[in-house]
Amino acid sequence: PANAGMYDKERLEKWKTASVNWLLSQYGDRIVSAELHLDESTPHIHAYLVPLDERGKLNCRALFGGTRYTLSSLQDSYATAIAPLGLVRGIKGSRATHTQIKQYYWDVNQESPELGCFRSLPSPHPTESASSYRERITIELQPSLDIINHLLSDRTLALKQKQEAEQKALASELERQKLEQRLQELEADLQRLKAQVKQLRDLPLEDVAYELGLDCNSKDIWQGQGYTLNIADFRFYDNSCEGYSGSSAIDLVMYVNECNFEKAVTWLRDRFGEEGMLQAVTHQAREQATKIALAQPIFTFVPPMPDENRWAAVQHYLLRERHLPANLVQALHEQGLVYADDRQNAVFVMRSLKGETTGAMLWDVDDNKFLGLAKGSRSLSNWFWVGTGGVEEEPIKRVAIANSPIDMLSLFALTYPQGKRTIYLTSLDTRSLPINFLNKVPEVIVAFDNTPVSNETAKQIKQLLPQATRKKPVTNNWNQQLIQTAQSQPLYYNQDLLIG
Repeated sequence: PANAGMYDKERLEKWKTASVNWLLSQYGDRIVSAELHLDESTPHIHAYLVPLDERGKLNCRALFGGTRYTLSSLQDSYATAIAPLGLVRGIKGSRATHTQIKQYYWDVNQESPELGCFRSLPSPHPTESASSYRERITIELQPSLDIINHLLSDRTLALKQKQEAEQKALASELERQKLEQRLQELEADLQRLKAQVKQLRDLPLEDVAYELGLDCNSKDIWQGQGYTLNIADFRFYDNSCEGYSGSSAIDLVMYVNECNFEKAVTWLRDRFGEEGMLQAVTHQAREQATKIALAQPIFTFVPPMPDENRWAAVQHYLLRERHLPANLVQALHEQGLVYADDRQNAVFVMRSLKGETTGAMLWDVDDNKFLGLAKGSRSLSNWFWVGTGGVEEEPIKRVAIANSPIDMLSLFALTYPQGKRTIYLTSLDTRSLPINFLNKVPEVIVAFDNTPVSNETAKQIKQLLPQATRKKPVTNNWNQQLIQTAQSQPLYYNQDLLIG
């Protein structure tokens, strides 16, 4: 109240613009004029409009409804329009309070009440000093002052409680608005889901049969056009034609109209519109796709053929250029997890966590680069990985993740031996991670190389796996760190490494 009539000109201009835009979007050319008033405590706008309904007739009820819900929705709309300015709507449903004009003027004209205790102060004695008189007056007035102080204390407490109640009410209103918005979002999601479900369903065969000119003379029996069909359980049957049956609206149209697929689709569009036609076509495509998928054999990955004549060159690359431990490379080769193909690429076999071969990573040893996955490899649910430590039957206690097969094997060599049952795993990105499996592992180490892209990917992994920790190489990547270690600590580098 003390700041009534004061306002920030810049904020006022923004509020005016937002309000005018809202008026135009809400009522358009029905607005006759809008006037900004600055002659009262609070800036406000008087807008004048002609209440025309959609038919161009004067109809105030059509615009404002005349109900609390309609007016409240109007207030919600305006509150949303000015919310970016930091203006918050009051408590929804609260009652406005005001003072009647008659009461206001009566209060203004009243004299200030006087405290009776100050009307009859005792007179000072002729020989009484000023200090003695002040002390005597204080003693006599103290009971009245105590009452006043008590009343002031009660008033302060009441004001504080009122302020706290208003804050709680405002917080409750904000929470209610959030819940209301969430409810609207859920309602929109529900409508979208209903539309999607409807799109996945076929047109009712009974509706299609009716449009085809068939009549339902008895339960599930439809006759006409020389046909007697039984329609039940989303299928139709013609027992007079060697038990012919179909399971879709398109099948029914093609059968009764004796036409091809294209003409059946055109007929459906004419009778049921674009949406109905698409609904029938979508269902037909899903039915056919399911039949094809069930009829075809399951795809089995065939790994690249090993070429032992090329292995020497690949082995030389892994040992001399990448400095991977010889016994590690030999063990992987003997288990068929690393070998050479006919193009002299290093092949790193990808497996599921159960050990099934489902893909392979290819590495060009001549150009020293990753070539991607072998043809037919699964991008999900399989990885190039090795296990070590503990007993094979024990549950996995630790998983270390690298983003290339060379780096993964380098990390394995640098951190060997492991007392816990540990898996070293190669994952190219977050999509290929076995999240469900990793959520059950107590310790997950994200050991990607030291690049901005890898650091960002590591952050994403930590969001998916709260127990994960980031481990960076001292150099750019783990293989560079292994090469430095091999050159400075040959005894450590030449230790026996066991995988399993």
